[in-house]
Amino acid sequence: MELFGPLKSNQIEIDQEDVDKLTLYVKKLEKWNGIHALTSVSAREIPYVFVVEPILAAMSISKFITPSECLDMGTGFGNPGVAMSVYLKNTNFLLVDSSQKKTALLRQIVQEAELERVDVLTSRLEDVSNKKAFDLVISRGIGPLERTLDYASDFVTNEGVVAIFKAKLEPSELSSIENPLIFFDRVINLKIAYPTKEVSRFLLIYRKVSL
Repeated sequence: MELFGPLKSNQIEIDQEDVDKLTLYVKKLEKWNGIHALTSVSAREIPYVFVVEPILAAMSISKFITPSECLDMGTGFGNPGVAMSVYLKNTNFLLVDSSQKKTALLRQIVQEAELERVDVLTSRLEDVSNKKAFDLVISRGIGPLERTLDYASDFVTNEGVVAIFKAKLEPSELSSIENPLIFFDRVINLKIAYPTKEVSRFLLIYRKVSL
């Protein structure tokens, strides 16, 4: 596994130290995935899904917000929080997931890669105590969009940003949102260059109403 090709083909330039940290992250995922079948993502696609896509998202987000505190809701095996934390140098990250197995692996990765601005919490979102402390809340795949936004509205600060990763856009889902605390801002199309194809992933951007 090497990250040079995936990063270069997607026009991502980061320091070698950061490449080394992300390489360790991907190698750990590949190793554990071979033993425990952690994810349905193939080994060939892990660098794109767990590194390239989150960094492209971080690059886009950094154009309109400089977050100081970020919450990754239902982080799973650190996606997207780990890779985004490497790119967003001035942001502290809290990665939350209810799975002991996933968070145990994440803590090992955070320690070995020396990700000093990343904390991992094993908890259900309902039980997290430090709510409304994050100016950026991110998530992918924790359930229906409306429920995800309901969770996010409890954590994001006034005028803060919520970024939801989606593989597909469902207009009916977008139009059915009825959360008075959150308003839709924009859709960002993350075009990810794989070796033989280009894949679109979508970042739905919402903002918390200023109270």
